[in-house]
Amino acid sequence: MITKVVHGWRVGGLLAYLMGPGRAEEHRRPRVVATWDGRDAGWQPPATGPGEWDLELGPLIRALRAPAIAAGLSEAADGEGRRGYVWHCSARVAAQDRVLFDAEWAQVARDLLHGAGVVSRGDKGGPRWVAVRHADDHIHIAVVLVRQDTGRRFWPHRDYPKLRVAAREIEQRLGLTLTAAADATASRAPVRGEVEKAARRGQVPARPDLVRAVTAAAVAAHDVSSFESALRSAGYLVEIRYGPSGDALGYKVARPGDKTAADYPVYYSGSKLAADLSMPRLQQRWAGVSGVAAAPADVLAEARYGVDRARRAVASTRNGRLGVDADEIAHATQDLLTAVRGFELAGRDLGGAADRFERAARIPERRVGEPSGASTGLRWAARQLIGHRRVLRQDEVAAGVALAVALAALLQEIAAWQRERGRVHQAAAAEATGEAVRAWSSAWPPPTVSTPSSQVAGVDHVSVAREPRTRTGRDRGSRQPRV
Repeated sequence: MITKVVHGWRVGGLLAYLMGPGRAEEHRRPRVVATWDGRDAGWQPPATGPGEWDLELGPLIRALRAPAIAAGLSEAADGEGRRGYVWHCSARVAAQDRVLFDAEWAQVARDLLHGAGVVSRGDKGGPRWVAVRHADDHIHIAVVLVRQDTGRRFWPHRDYPKLRVAAREIEQRLGLTLTAAADATASRAPVRGEVEKAARRGQVPARPDLVRAVTAAAVAAHDVSSFESALRSAGYLVEIRYGPSGDALGYKVARPGDKTAADYPVYYSGSKLAADLSMPRLQQRWAGVSGVAAAPADVLAEARYGVDRARRAVASTRNGRLGVDADEIAHATQDLLTAVRGFELAGRDLGGAADRFERAARIPERRVGEPSGASTGLRWAARQLIGHRRVLRQDEVAAGVALAVALAALLQEIAAWQRERGRVHQAAAAEATGEAVRAWSSAWPPPTVSTPSSQVAGVDHVSVAREPRTRTGRDRGSRQPRV
């Protein structure tokens, strides 16, 4: 069940919209299913004509507005940018869920209001509200945030996350599709204006495009200067904000050609793109990721070693044998997927895998991960790989496929870690990414004719995955600490 809350000032205008035809006459048989005083359908507006939207809304609107009028509240915005006192919540079930009865939706409305801290059960002096249904899969709840007993305007505390918790409890009780917990791992979706502008231009919306560009630049960079250079080299507009001390405090980035009506670039700050793309978080990511770049021939082998190491660390943590931060390893795995997203094999690349994994990579509650040798090793490998050639040479295919097989195994461990913590959506994202990587590696056809053993392009990728690891400089030494 997906819930969304907006605030306004005119409960009469909201009710007229909910009980009316909608924007394209999509509202069918609008009806009141629940109200503040328990009369529920008894508040259904009487018909004034033959049409299903010919309804007398005056009595219900006046009843809802009465506490606000007594409190002297206007229906016009106060001009100071504050939220309006009309709380509007929509609640929608998944398309595959069964159709709920009106009585079930009435109980859902009461449970959501109680769970969000807007209207407690049995509170006779609480605010007045109404739940309206005009479709099979959702309802709207309109609340006037003024108490009836005291006439005081109030604001519910942390109503958005509380709504998410209440919705998940309702899903379990009614056997509906389970949605994600309110763990701050969902991506920031483009707003309606961004989507419509992109559609007119035949482009993807700016926000997800900028997230990919900034993430790639962050992987390639090691400091603010190299980060800025990477974005400019990719064709994006970027401005760094410095403090009086000369330290970088933040940045904003824009897509070329994306302008306002006044012909100014449409900039997005890093923190508005994603919590882990703010300047302080990027600087934390770069800290500790050092090491001399590997020789070109060693890049894929070094990366595979880092992936195997990370997989063992997550598996040990799952079994309680090693106390590394597996969530931080998952976050670093996104760096590696970003670095290899353009690798081509048989005309296919890994871009889709990097996009799928994004949800599984975010650490819940915007917590800052605890770096370890395994996570910094992944970030180090990603920095080397992102500058590597996109189309693998014939003598690199075996190493590239072996890296993909190892990466799929790491993704499987991350999926198990997420699942054990009840993060069903993150686990699903990790599993889907693992399948995509596995499918990419299987695009390499097995040999059809006998080839000399020296020609690695004819080696089956499963066999490659089982070959003993070639000793490299990392085995002997020092670039990254072991877990």
